[in-house]
Amino acid sequence: MDNDDIEKKARELQLQIWEERKQLFPEKEPALVSMLDPEVAAKVLGIDFDKYEELGRFGDGQTRFEVAGMIDRQGRRIAVSRRFPLETVRFTGAHEIGHWLLHDDDEIMHRDRPIKGLESGKSRPKREKEADHFAACFLMPAKPLKNAFESIYGRAPLLFDDNVAFRLCPSDPDSLLRPCDAAMNRALAAASAEHYGGRHFNSLAKQFCVSSTSMAIRIRELGLIRE
Repeated sequence: MDNDDIEKKARELQLQIWEERKQLFPEKEPALVSMLDPEVAAKVLGIDFDKYEELGRFGDGQTRFEVAGMIDRQGRRIAVSRRFPLETVRFTGAHEIGHWLLHDDDEIMHRDRPIKGLESGKSRPKREKEADHFAACFLMPAKPLKNAFESIYGRAPLLFDDNVAFRLCPSDPDSLLRPCDAAMNRALAAASAEHYGGRHFNSLAKQFCVSSTSMAIRIRELGLIRE
């Protein structure tokens, strides 16, 4: 399955949540990040979503790992561990939702390591990359993210010049301008900045409740900064 198909699946789920928001959130109109929640997605899909203090360990020898997320298809259940930071719990949960929707021929029981978010340059099996991309599309949808980005930086793609680099990293603006490592540094700066142009705000990473690295990779993927 290619990335466009995966993004379409994520949009369909987001639309379903939006259409059912009054039943899901009867007391008040929910914030965007409240709707972009894997637990809400599971409810819409008719899947039990359980959180536990821990889910044990799995595997043998050097391949043994602490389980952060699990799918039980027979029981129509997803479980996640609360032992990890909120961003990791949310990304792991969205990753499991991705497996559920994309890989219906998966094994009956599937267990995952802690998934902090998108990772740059990491080699992962194809199905895991697909579930990662689904999680990114679900937690950081293109249009709302572009709107949030432009509300901070005024335009997209953002062109990095001396002025922008200094505003984002006054202690070392050259780190955002050096060709060898500027691209990821720029995206990380834009993802994690909490002040710009004299204004203070929650960073994009915090607004969408994801790690700064995940947000940086998604910003690059959507072409929101000029490289």
